[in-house]
Amino acid sequence: MIERNGLGAAARGLRQYFLAVAAELDAPAWFCEVDVPATAYLALERRLPRFPDHETALLWDEQDGWAAAVESPTGEDVVILAYLGEDILPAPEAVVGFVNALYDDGYPGQPDPPDFRRPGAPDGFDERLSAYAGDPVCLPEAQA
Repeated sequence: MIERNGLGAAARGLRQYFLAVAAELDAPAWFCEVDVPATAYLALERRLPRFPDHETALLWDEQDGWAAAVESPTGEDVVILAYLGEDILPAPEAVVGFVNALYDDGYPGQPDPPDFRRPGAPDGFDERLSAYAGDPVCLPEAQA
């Protein structure tokens, strides 16, 4: 299994994947954790009409993939509304489609966690992440 902490290809690939998704969604804020289990949080600009008092976000983890969620009134907890359920690493465009459907149709995807894989399993996931490492999507230019 490829080591994810530090600057390994899988860790770089995971960051690049999240950067690509965040760029496609024009997400105002995002965070990712590359250790096992890998997770991510992307804040979304718009609120859902049925939850006007709650922030909307996308969550990702290496077991279930992407999920749409709203934050509790205290901001300490999130409530998952739906899982994308297509793949653990769907194309950024598929994530955008999921978000658009969330605002347009209500509850896209599926209600139950898809349980794609076990975190840290030697199943080719890190190799898929490594493929993203070579694509410099949205990396800031070096400061002189």
